[in-house]
Amino acid sequence: MFGSIYRKRVLSSLRSKEMLIWTWIFPILLATLFYFAFSKLDSAEQWSQIPVGIVADSEYQKNQIFSQVIGSLSEEGDSQLLLAEMVDTLEEGKSLLREEKAEAVIYLENGSPKLLAKENSWNASILKGVLDRYCQTEAAIYQLLEQNPGNMELLSEFLSTKVLTKEASLTENPPTDTLGYYFALLAMVCLYGGFQGLESIYSIQANLSPLGARRSLAPVKKFRMVFVDLLGGLTVHMMGMAVAIFYILCVLRVNFGDRLGLVLLTCFIGSLTGIAFGSLVGVSARLKEAAKTAVVVAATLTCCFLAGLMVSGINYIIAQKVPVISWINPAARISDAFRALYCYDSLIPYLIDMGVLVLITVILFAGTAFFLRRQRYESI
Repeated sequence: MFGSIYRKRVLSSLRSKEMLIWTWIFPILLATLFYFAFSKLDSAEQWSQIPVGIVADSEYQKNQIFSQVIGSLSEEGDSQLLLAEMVDTLEEGKSLLREEKAEAVIYLENGSPKLLAKENSWNASILKGVLDRYCQTEAAIYQLLEQNPGNMELLSEFLSTKVLTKEASLTENPPTDTLGYYFALLAMVCLYGGFQGLESIYSIQANLSPLGARRSLAPVKKFRMVFVDLLGGLTVHMMGMAVAIFYILCVLRVNFGDRLGLVLLTCFIGSLTGIAFGSLVGVSARLKEAAKTAVVVAATLTCCFLAGLMVSGINYIIAQKVPVISWINPAARISDAFRALYCYDSLIPYLIDMGVLVLITVILFAGTAFFLRRQRYESI
């Protein structure tokens, strides 16, 4: 009996075009869109040379130290900072700014380097920091020579470059800004399991469909029937999740780290949460099927919006300003669990997210059981 119910539920879900579109095809299309839209997001923040105009007038030619510094910063290689274009006068440098051929102009005035930029920007701040560092170093050298004339060993030690810091990563995986979108996408797919929960409840309620009326007359306890029905829906939904993960990892070549087993476990628990939510909406609300579907879609999209699917970084704002909403948002907990697996070596943050998600799922299923027990029909 239960094998027959399970098999028919799986076949029914696989034949549902709407279910396959939203839980199988739509995630693949959205993941593809993310790939083409955000694939260069990380490389956009990498180091790039700054186009500047250098006023090479007579004062610049006399100051050999400053000209050598500009030459070293403009030398081709991995450490090149400036894309320098030499001009004879300051007016020519301003012309480069107006024509947007340079982001700034560097010139000497009474022996001191000056910076002229069209507007405040990140590159302008970098150039100002470089010139300030040059001025400080030059002043320190003059002071050192005044206090210790002829002590070339001390001067050589002062000019030597010593690296006092060491770059280290808190995780084995490289930092990235694009994965947040994929994590929120998988969270959305998990919560779309609400369609399966809604369909299971709809198919056993005698007052909503002829199928529900016939199944209510079957010599099977309602809770067992609901359990097997939800299990069949979960099976089909996890098949869709597996397809989405395979496509993202193997076709789009997105790196989720080396904890694929825990990623699948997160998808399983997240899908359970979605199915539990759909079943609660289906059994508690006195609405038509279309209205209940709209409730599931609206709630899912709202949760995913707050988890950062549409606007990057809003999940961090919610976590700081209204942490309660962040903790009760299943989409935020799912995406944060994926992020914890990718970023942290310790499993403690991941286990906390999973614990909250399991608690939410238990509460939703408890609510479903409560409403199912109260349902009675005078006649079918």
